[in-house]
Amino acid sequence: MAVAAVTPRVRTIVICDEVTASLTEPDVFTLDGVRLRLEAASVPCLTNVSVFLLLASARRGSYSGKLVIVNDRTDRAIRYVKLMAKFGQDSELLPLVVEIAGCEFPAAGLYRFEVYFSARGNEALKGEHPFHVTMYEE
Repeated sequence: MAVAAVTPRVRTIVICDEVTASLTEPDVFTLDGVRLRLEAASVPCLTNVSVFLLLASARRGSYSGKLVIVNDRTDRAIRYVKLMAKFGQDSELLPLVVEIAGCEFPAAGLYRFEVYFSARGNEALKGEHPFHVTMYEE
């Protein structure tokens, strides 16, 4: 069976300024500053980014993965964050918040947030989200 078939699916990728879990209700989150792009006064641009992922798995278990931010122009990674998704039961949805402090975008342009999961020594790209960095114009 291919690695893509046995690893979690990425149902949702949301890039935002901050993700806050509800203090009173489980599995409820407030996504503040949801972003389709980042307007920077200058580049390189240093910022904090939160990524909200909604994952699904047909099988319970723990899965290792990574989130990679890739400069689309150069096809080079600018940031790499390890992930661990733990599903307690079959056919479960799992919210996962990835906080990326001090993320530096070196130039204006298109970037990709890519999510990979691994199994049996192989990895599969499970989701990607485009993200534009533009220069602020007055």
